[in-house]
Amino acid sequence: MEGRVIETDVPSKLYALNLRKLSEISRLSERELVEGMYNADDAVDMQGVVVNRGDQVPFEAIGKSPDSTVIPSTPTVTQVLVTAASSTMCLDGSDTPKCLLVLGEYTVIEHILAQLYVAGMERIVILISYFGFEIMQTIKNSFLYPKMNITFLNLGDETPYGHARALLSAREMFSTPFLIHTADHIFDKTILHRLASFQLHGSVACVLVDSEIVGISGLPDTAGKVQYGVDGNVRRIGRHLKQYDAIDAGLFLVTDRIFAALELLAYEKPKFSLAEALNVLRPTFGLKYMDVLNEVWLSVETKEQLDRAIENDTILSLSPWPVIVAKDMTVEEGCRSASDTGKSVFLAVSATDDDSSLRLVDASDTGAIFEGFVVGVDQLEDEYAAEGLTENTPLLKPISSPKGSSTSRRQSTSKLVRKRSSYLETSEEPFVLSIPVQTRTQASNVLSIDTFDNAERNAYIIELAKSPTTPSIAQQYILAVSGGSDPNLKKHTLLRQLSSLPTDVTNVALGATELHDGRLQVQVLVERRVPAIGYILLVMALFAISSMGVAFNLQHDVDPFLKLFWRSSASMLVLVPLSVVSILQNGSPPLTIRLVLLLSTSSIAHALFLMTFLWSLSHTSISHAYIFNNCHSLLLVLGRVSIGNQVPKHELIGTGIGIVGGVLAAFDQSLIQASNIVRVSASGDFVALLGAIGGALYLTSVKKIRRDVDVPLLITAIFGLTTLFHFPVFALLQIPYDFSTDSKIGLFGWTASVHTALIELYIVLICTVVGTLGYVGVLKYFDPIVISIVMLAEPILACFFGVLLHVEVIPGMYTIAGALLILFGTYLVVKKNTSSTEVINATDAMSASVKGFDIPPSNLAASHAKE
Repeated sequence: MEGRVIETDVPSKLYALNLRKLSEISRLSERELVEGMYNADDAVDMQGVVVNRGDQVPFEAIGKSPDSTVIPSTPTVTQVLVTAASSTMCLDGSDTPKCLLVLGEYTVIEHILAQLYVAGMERIVILISYFGFEIMQTIKNSFLYPKMNITFLNLGDETPYGHARALLSAREMFSTPFLIHTADHIFDKTILHRLASFQLHGSVACVLVDSEIVGISGLPDTAGKVQYGVDGNVRRIGRHLKQYDAIDAGLFLVTDRIFAALELLAYEKPKFSLAEALNVLRPTFGLKYMDVLNEVWLSVETKEQLDRAIENDTILSLSPWPVIVAKDMTVEEGCRSASDTGKSVFLAVSATDDDSSLRLVDASDTGAIFEGFVVGVDQLEDEYAAEGLTENTPLLKPISSPKGSSTSRRQSTSKLVRKRSSYLETSEEPFVLSIPVQTRTQASNVLSIDTFDNAERNAYIIELAKSPTTPSIAQQYILAVSGGSDPNLKKHTLLRQLSSLPTDVTNVALGATELHDGRLQVQVLVERRVPAIGYILLVMALFAISSMGVAFNLQHDVDPFLKLFWRSSASMLVLVPLSVVSILQNGSPPLTIRLVLLLSTSSIAHALFLMTFLWSLSHTSISHAYIFNNCHSLLLVLGRVSIGNQVPKHELIGTGIGIVGGVLAAFDQSLIQASNIVRVSASGDFVALLGAIGGALYLTSVKKIRRDVDVPLLITAIFGLTTLFHFPVFALLQIPYDFSTDSKIGLFGWTASVHTALIELYIVLICTVVGTLGYVGVLKYFDPIVISIVMLAEPILACFFGVLLHVEVIPGMYTIAGALLILFGTYLVVKKNTSSTEVINATDAMSASVKGFDIPPSNLAASHAKE
């Protein structure tokens, strides 16, 4: 990318996309939605800025990652003295200073500053005299001036000083080594960095030389000549040497000792050269040289040198500039609409394979700037139009739009296939889009660009103008998404990061095609893959919950419902503090009727699920209590079928195998008797089966809530309501209790002894925090049916724990065979849910085509105030 002026492209159409609606339709949080889009292969960074129509705006390329062609580190010397003060400022017959001559798009002095900037120079002092005002104004009007620390040292237009004598004026400005750079020479950043990093080792200076141009025509009479010594030292330097090895290139690394030599010569004669001053110090301190080694540099000291540079386009051989200047398209006065503001939004987009991002130069002085990214939008084509495409162009099988009552869905009954967007991936050059800014309207379908940081974030689908040379190519779209003031979304608080699991969304891609009414039909493709932490938490939760029945059976002579109360109330001692901190840091979720109904349903279902389970533990074996209480997987499958939803084949087979395994285990009758072992009974199995209804309702309702509510807060609400539900159950079943620490009937009986307290501590920290929170947490990744099938494996582990603690008999052959079937069914369901792809009709999140970005008057006023 070379420094140049480029015209901006104007999109043919613009569509506003409501990210909040898209989030609701896709059932993804806005963070997951935007991050999934950003994970696309063709996503590139973008910066937007509001400018006056017709303005030129400079953008610089900021590197994203280390590259061998990029200067690796800050040089040792970062200050430069640029000498533009001399009586020979102009070429013969010209009244334009050499440093203001134009090469390519920019003046010589701008090329000099650009190379100094990318070479890492942090402080620039510019000596000016003749034409000083013109030089200073040119530099101040340059886009580089705000980016650099530039100081002008004006000696006045009538100064009689020559080049070397003028250097003395900067004596008080340098006390450490610095570069001396003549204003009629341009050096590539590589040369500048090498010389600025050169180690002098006590020498007074190092002179840059070029040994390849010895004897070349067109050299000025003032060209310095260098004769080499040994070990990189200069033997002699001067203009009149008859024998020499190289030409002085006009760039020097010097120490502040140079000023003493210049002052000494100034007392002796009115005019002298820098080479003479170096020769004064050379015998005492030594003088080094460094060859350019075929790196690019050029000089415009003579007309012949200037003509050669123009003829050979030497300026193009310099290292790329970090800046391109975007020039807006002008709009004729009669073509402006009433809502036109006279402003445009520039969207600067880098090439996909470029290891840099375009950023506005001197962004601090601009009013309205936003960061974000641009990603391609796939093309949706009718299946008949797509016939003949090769190399398996469709990414998905043809699909029908989901059934619904919305207009967008009724208009899209034909099957569509997806063609991957290639615009950004094949774009080899960066580009800038110019979009008019409109005043705020009352239309609800026009979205505001200023709301990217607010709850209602918006994006824009941009229809790119077709090339007149390739009209047959399908319409191309890109999506511009803003991330607020920072290209990354705002980070969560520490508690939110710890309580929030990583997303399973790996990619979110939009596909679009234009409808007859001018709207876009949009589909969102969501690709998911369960991360490793999902499986780890699932296994941990399985082990934790499987041990709960054994822990309960260790609490002897206590009613099972009182055991459940102990667990719920004791768990609140841990859950409430976590919830309070969560609310303080993240705020409380909005209390809606839907949320209240779902919380009530999940709490009642949770209580039913656990209460029947505990009762069955006292009336049947541990393994049978688990098996029948976990038959909610069968209910979930039947529920899907009853409402017309398709059940995936792998889930149907896995569920069937798991249920068969549970039924097979139910036939197991142990012949071993023990006083502390509960035998299998039909009544206990039946009550456990009733609990499956509660389990199915609990899993489905919690799945719906957990996206909107933090997991600790959700479990706290469920356990709090479950605790209260115990009192009517106690009254209904005539279960004795009192507000005491009695170990048999006390509501706080778990504190009666160290033994019972330790058991309850295990139940709270392991069974509740690890088990219950773990299951609810992984609902982020898995459907309820997956958790339900996994829970069928709990009897296997429960039996194992029970045998170890002598509260369960060694299982018989039926239980072992059933357990193997359960494991196999669980494996089928979990394995097939590792990754998934879903296509959703998201047309309702789109607005009709809009003419431009919609900015509120307050933002426009702020932008005007900056001018």
